[in-house]
Amino acid sequence: MVRRVLNDGMWTQLRATMKSKGCRNTKNNREVMEAILWKLRTGAPWRDVPEEFCLWKTAFNRFNRWAAKGLRSDFF
Repeated sequence: MVRRVLNDGMWTQLRATMKSKGCRNTKNNREVMEAILWKLRTGAPWRDVPEEFCLWKTAFNRFNRWAAKGLRSDFF
């Protein structure tokens, strides 16, 4: 089991911020965000993101998409 970072309160606030930046709400956004946070916390390559979160390519693509919408400056 992979260690999680976001508790429910943190996720609620982050989801609201994401919505305000125009990020689409999909059912796996929380898992993808956990994968991104894992990658940033560990410094590992994208391809090493544990599959328990999501596919590494999904995390990589969403990170780039969300950063382009300005989410990066608010959270990452």
